Amino acid sequence: MRKSLDFMHILILVIFLLQCISGEHVKKSVDENRDDNGDPNDDGKDESMDIPYEVDQNNVTCTRRQNSQMHEIHPAKIMQFPFIAAIMSQQHEYLCAGSVVSNGLVLTTAKCVLQPINYVLLNTTFGKKDDTSVVLHIIKSEKFPTYSGVGKDVGLIYTEKHNNTFATKISLSNITAADQLVDVEALGFGLNADAGQVKELQYVGLERRSEANENYVAYIDCVETKIKSCFKDTGGPVIYDNQIVGVVVKGQNDCTREITSRYAINKMMIEFLPTFTFKAWLDERIKKNEEQETATLMTYPSKPILRQVTHVLTSINRNISHRCSLSILSIYLLTFITYF
Repeated sequence: MRKSLDFMHILILVIFLLQCISGEHVKKSVDENRDDNGDPNDDGKDESMDIPYEVDQNNVTCTRRQNSQMHEIHPAKIMQFPFIAAIMSQQHEYLCAGSVVSNGLVLTTAKCVLQPINYVLLNTTFGKKDDTSVVLHIIKSEKFPTYSGVGKDVGLIYTEKHNNTFATKISLSNITAADQLVDVEALGFGLNADAGQVKELQYVGLERRSEANENYVAYIDCVETKIKSCFKDTGGPVIYDNQIVGVVVKGQNDCTREITSRYAINKMMIEFLPTFTFKAWLDERIKKNEEQETATLMTYPSKPILRQVTHVLTSINRNISHRCSLSILSIYLLTFITYF
């Protein structure tokens, strides 16, 4: 009988020790998840768009500046560019990209708004509706007043209002001259995707080098990459210093399979309409829209305001060692009293 009771005591202790260890693992998992989804405005976790440049001592052909931020096409991470919008048709086909400039106001091209647009996707890195994306129905749209197939290819899409937990807006730059603008980043969906592929949100670093009427022309050059380089999208933002400086109005469907940092190719990637050419028109509409705004959006590069959710497991396990000790002692004493 004595041996049976000793065995029972040991078994109870082992069971509760295992429960405590399991609880510590749960706590660690929750804490790690909290770190990944912590303060949305933590500067240390802010996605940087600067790509390091490595100096090639043997590069005698390319004239790329050492401080250039030009880089190959990269896939975007979720919430890296929380102002980006995918503009869709009623048949759920991706049409073009856009940028949230105010709550319920998406900046894109005039050509885009003239297409059979139906809804907008936010909180997505793919030009396809899925469980994580947010669908906003389009109320109306307008193009720049003087656009008639030529001229300022810019337009606005008005959507239903939304809360500030899954998207931000991007502000307009005050740059007013070409010489103030050299290195830029351009965003879009499926920049180098083949026909039939799902269009993924991507970005690329470019260098503005020339002008074509009112548009600026940006190139990629002297980058060591085997990633296909082209830009099969329009409507997306052109960014400098975390502000929008233009809208992509023309892309490049001809892909270059490989680029070397040793030989210059001067590949034209996009034409974009600088924002200062239509800023007064856009500012007026943003101001009018924000008079009726119900939820103010954070401004990029800040992240959306995340809802504060109480994690029950976290609070339980915060004092787990103390409570496990009490539980073990209580059960042990109860068993001892019962049998003796």
